[in-house]
Amino acid sequence: MKLKLTFEAEKEVELPIHHNYILQGFIYNNLAKPFANFIHNTGYAFGNQIFKLITFSKIYGRKKILKREKKIIFSPSFHIYVSAIDTNLLQSIAVEMIQKETLRLYRNTVTLKSVETIKEPVTTPKAIVKTISPVTVHESFNRKTMYYNPYQEKFYRLLEQNLKKKAAVVTGNADVKLSIRPVEGTKYKKIVTYYKKNFVIEAWDGQFEIEAPPEIIKIALRAGIGARNSQGFGMVSIPEVKWKPEERN
Repeated sequence: MKLKLTFEAEKEVELPIHHNYILQGFIYNNLAKPFANFIHNTGYAFGNQIFKLITFSKIYGRKKILKREKKIIFSPSFHIYVSAIDTNLLQSIAVEMIQKETLRLYRNTVTLKSVETIKEPVTTPKAIVKTISPVTVHESFNRKTMYYNPYQEKFYRLLEQNLKKKAAVVTGNADVKLSIRPVEGTKYKKIVTYYKKNFVIEAWDGQFEIEAPPEIIKIALRAGIGARNSQGFGMVSIPEVKWKPEERN
């Protein structure tokens, strides 16, 4: 399940071009304290790794980029998507935002216009998904980070390993058969993001095919694929699903 959160402002919304960290803080600051503490301090453990099992999209809306000023200007009406394994966590975000008359996004004052709950049913062991925020995978060698791209086999092996770990956390079953492959004809777009100004993250937009039991595909849709999901990477959706609001607040 995903939330579509639509916001409005009295004027255009100005943000730095690289604003994942700002958007992450905006979402997490609108969580009830027990959920916020869990996400920040605990998470879901798999061996020595911690998974947050929450992700969010980039901002959707009319925009213009001012490269020289390193700013991006969004129209006063825009929306984002948020998803998580725990539906109670999503409910907490919605309730906290609804209860506040205004919200602060960087230096902008915005109001929550609507909340839509979007369900993506999965009934078959194969699905094509598209990125709602770009996917990133990497390995670290001697304190250096190596990113992989969708034209490399290692990219998909790391995606598969990552999803298997998430499946183990959620279902308790570490022995899951799955595969993630490129979609023929897809042109993948490279996205370079500066997280907290100086940390470079390479990620990719495009479509991927996931073959796995339906409950595992649902985990990918809710928690994201690849790494750094809680920082706004790897959110995916099923492109053929017609996103209509199931519920409106």
